[in-house]
Amino acid sequence: MDILIYLLIGLITGYVGGYAGIGGGPFIVAALVLFAGLTQLQAQGSMLAIMMGPMSFLGVLSLKQEVKALLPSIIIGVVSYCIFSYLGAVFAFYIGEMDMRLYFAILLIFLGVLQLKNFSFISSKSSPKKKIAHGWIFLLGAITGIFGGLFGIGAGVLMVPVLIQFFTMDKNYARALSLAILLPPVSLGGFLKYNAEMPVNWTLVICVFLGYFIANHFGAKAGNLSSNTNFKRYYAFLLFALSLVYLVVLV
Repeated sequence: MDILIYLLIGLITGYVGGYAGIGGGPFIVAALVLFAGLTQLQAQGSMLAIMMGPMSFLGVLSLKQEVKALLPSIIIGVVSYCIFSYLGAVFAFYIGEMDMRLYFAILLIFLGVLQLKNFSFISSKSSPKKKIAHGWIFLLGAITGIFGGLFGIGAGVLMVPVLIQFFTMDKNYARALSLAILLPPVSLGGFLKYNAEMPVNWTLVICVFLGYFIANHFGAKAGNLSSNTNFKRYYAFLLFALSLVYLVVLV
């Protein structure tokens, strides 16, 4: 029964992650806590272990033209994310289990607001960009690496809305950058810290990874067909709904 639950979590979050281009980390962490009985820190460590595999490979394939155009930026993002994820993991164990649950829920609310908010300094008439400066990519990789290690999530949950809102990046290019950064084992630094504190359940990790891997491609295909407006609305709704459940049940 546990194996079926793990597979189902992987299938559902894989589709959602591919659709939004976010790697599915927040959804997997919450599902492991809510339905698989893991503690917050155990779920976050498991998520970082899942990310060690090429979980976004099929999603990247569906965006291969965009990935090819962004290759230098992807390399920079991978390096900076991997370096700073360990630092985030150290912070997570310093904060502790119960406070991490509350901060995780707050993070989801913040990301939902970020996805919907229209920033006044961004012109509604701005043309979507396909690339941004490499210095910004390194900074984004570092920030998301810290957040990744702290909350056990991937780059996209923060990077995609920032790229779209602050840098007016085309949504498919933002999703491609995020998914491609997640393809190598960028969570290695954070994983080493979590696994040293509480070894992961590798049966769970493999089952969730397989389910995610299968469904991610179909979610990414659906995301390609979604308009920018619908993309933001669906993404924000999922984050708000998840944060509400988290607050009511766990905090």
